[in-house]
Amino acid sequence: MIRKHVQSTAIAIQASLIAIVALFSTNADAAGAVSIESWSTSNHLDFATSSITASGSLGPTGFTGNTLSKNSAYSPDGHWFTFMNHFDGYDVSVKVSGDANFMPGFTVWASGAQEFDGGTAFALGVEQSKVGIDTPVSFNATQKMGHDGTMWMADGSFTKGPLTGQGNILETLGYAITTPGIQIKAKGKNSAGWNEPINSGVHDQSITDTFESGVTGIISGNSATLEFNDLAAGWYTVYIGGTNVTSTGGGYDLVVSAVPEAETWAMLLAGLGLIGWRLRKQTFKDPGMMPA
Repeated sequence: MIRKHVQSTAIAIQASLIAIVALFSTNADAAGAVSIESWSTSNHLDFATSSITASGSLGPTGFTGNTLSKNSAYSPDGHWFTFMNHFDGYDVSVKVSGDANFMPGFTVWASGAQEFDGGTAFALGVEQSKVGIDTPVSFNATQKMGHDGTMWMADGSFTKGPLTGQGNILETLGYAITTPGIQIKAKGKNSAGWNEPINSGVHDQSITDTFESGVTGIISGNSATLEFNDLAAGWYTVYIGGTNVTSTGGGYDLVVSAVPEAETWAMLLAGLGLIGWRLRKQTFKDPGMMPA
């Protein structure tokens, strides 16, 4: 009886494992490995809505500082947003402001004509960090597409060894971290889970001028801003997480705004001036409108 009970238990365990593997295998065949959050406004940046906003609340270490993921981004404690930029050649700023207990970090990626599909998880163990966590639970939020920890979200044109990109992200544009003093090197004993560099401040990670002509920004207390010069029209993705293991986590506000170039403002003002001059001229041509 004992032997039969052991055999039955073993069979039950095997069946459970097969079911779990089957579940993950099914998920690996479809996009949507991470969920996209909703905006407080539309997520389309255009002439009708030149500034879009969102807000939320997170724990302290979704971007870096999580010991479980060895300081790599930990997506269960982060938020993903996508937005469509309908302007072409305007400067666009992405700003994340945390409350007193939240020190944010964030990354911005470009996916071109298509909205980020959420990526696709590989089968268990295929894309796994050095501490044994699979993407996208842990992932590489700071390096270019094609590095370890990015293939689940990278476009299919990227390859790394036997892996082909499983998402539709085309380029990492930049990232920002508000917590001062973070300096994690790409390799070595104390490197992060995907051997990626993670550093305080603002960082331009773009490799082409396809989507912008430059990335700058500023860190001020619990707030970080990335400025994208001449941002191309298309879809962009933002990931937000905490960066301070000593904090408790808290709320944040995300604001994406389009800022026309100085030349654009000059043309707009000149156009308004011309319209005003023509209206004034037409008014004085009408005898009934002549001043007394």
